[in-house]
Amino acid sequence: MFQTLFRELRLCYGFVRRDLGTGLLPVPEFTLASLLYRKAPREEMIPAIAMAFLYGFLYLYTFVVSNQITGVSEDKINKPDRPIASGAESLKAAKIRYWVLTALYLGFGHVLGVSEWALLWILTTIAHNPLGFSNFGPTKDLCMGLGCIAQLKAAWAIGGSPPDMGWEWIKVITLYMLWPIPLQDLRDVPGDLAAGRRTTPILLGDFPARLYISAGIVVSQFLLIKYRILEYRYDTSTIVLSAALVLMTIGCIFRLFAFRSLTSDRFSYWLYTVIYVFQPLSACIALR
Repeated sequence: MFQTLFRELRLCYGFVRRDLGTGLLPVPEFTLASLLYRKAPREEMIPAIAMAFLYGFLYLYTFVVSNQITGVSEDKINKPDRPIASGAESLKAAKIRYWVLTALYLGFGHVLGVSEWALLWILTTIAHNPLGFSNFGPTKDLCMGLGCIAQLKAAWAIGGSPPDMGWEWIKVITLYMLWPIPLQDLRDVPGDLAAGRRTTPILLGDFPARLYISAGIVVSQFLLIKYRILEYRYDTSTIVLSAALVLMTIGCIFRLFAFRSLTSDRFSYWLYTVIYVFQPLSACIALR
């Protein structure tokens, strides 16, 4: 029994480990922002955040399993340690896993009252993976933007605040996920070329893609800092937060041009995801 449990935990970690930052953490963070905005009592916060963690985990898990089912050939080049690519999980077993997770995710979304956002994510996952939208840069990037909306809309609703304020923040955060998201593809160009994909860096070329990504990071962070963080609260906490975001933005863009290698691009993408995780957290600080 313990062997089976240990194997399952190892497989689960193998599926999700690269995407825990962007896939899981923004959900409880933005749920907390929603709770703080409506001044929810402390005893209500703990169960709501626990539910948000579970919802975020299922949001992430359903997508990565589907993504890895359809991306075996690419993963064997770019990420050979993933469960299916390494042979730790068979393709048939992974498909069963995906449908079970999808049912759990949709059921839990219904219980939490966020069925429409759970359904949007499942449809986006189907478009991105089995329908092949991920093979073409603009459609892949659009799916990531829709996924951000589905993720954060559900998180805000779990916190129980009226949707208008949440949407004001989601619009700006989604721009960050929609525009500069091709940064993730810089590190995967060899595998994408082998799989016949035409991601945004392949379509634009390496240097123009880096300019495009940098512009997206700068514009989205300017809008977030000026018209969300500092507009809603101007004090020491938001000034320090804004300074941290500026420094990370500069660091990410500097790395994009100073260290142009697959290894460096992997670190730059990691920094990009850290910035993404900071954005729902910034809503907690500004709206508290």
